[in-house]
Amino acid sequence: MKLCLLTYDCPHLKTLQVLNGLQNRGFIDTDFLLMPFVRRADRNVLFRHRPQQFVGPTLDQVAAFSGRSIYPYSLWPALVDRYDYFLVCGANLIEAEFANSGKILNVHAGLIPAVRGLDAFKWAILTGQPLGNTLHRINAETDAGEILAHMTTPIFMDDSLETLAARHYANEIWVLSHFHRALAGGEKRFGLAASAPMRRMSVAVEAEMIRSFDSYRAKYAKAKALSPSSNL
Repeated sequence: MKLCLLTYDCPHLKTLQVLNGLQNRGFIDTDFLLMPFVRRADRNVLFRHRPQQFVGPTLDQVAAFSGRSIYPYSLWPALVDRYDYFLVCGANLIEAEFANSGKILNVHAGLIPAVRGLDAFKWAILTGQPLGNTLHRINAETDAGEILAHMTTPIFMDDSLETLAARHYANEIWVLSHFHRALAGGEKRFGLAASAPMRRMSVAVEAEMIRSFDSYRAKYAKAKALSPSSNL
């Protein structure tokens, strides 16, 4: 199976973590399709639910070291038929023709269709939705492509926001690195009410989310840990 990671033309932690996970699964034939990245000004947030992403070696360096191919994003029309799947590690807006090809797989950090859009971890807590990640096909609409698998994130009574966010992010990497298992048939949560895509959470709303965490944890806490492999 030929894979291509869709990511940014700069150091990117998630891309390296997914690449390492794929290598451990035996996916050696994996290349890079790089989108131009423009760094925005840092946002003022009360709680950072994901690790700093723009650290480590550049993807040019990784490709040169490992003998992988690396392409500028402008070449996607010539590449779409060369690869079985493109896995989204980081991306800007994608042209509708490419998005609708059926070959782009993404892991969204919320359970689609209940939690769509940005800051999914925080919005799930604030709105009282179950927490989890969704592997889905990209299409031209935000977080609305075919759902391939859900993986719920266990919550425990001794969790803090920090420990829960770290587990949720680790599961995001796990699901994308194990995409092939989801394609063979993964867990799907039915009966989730659809919602509109959400924007970035403001600081004022974020403060409300933090205040609601104790009651959210009490609602969803489990007695013991679940292995990621029990979900996919």
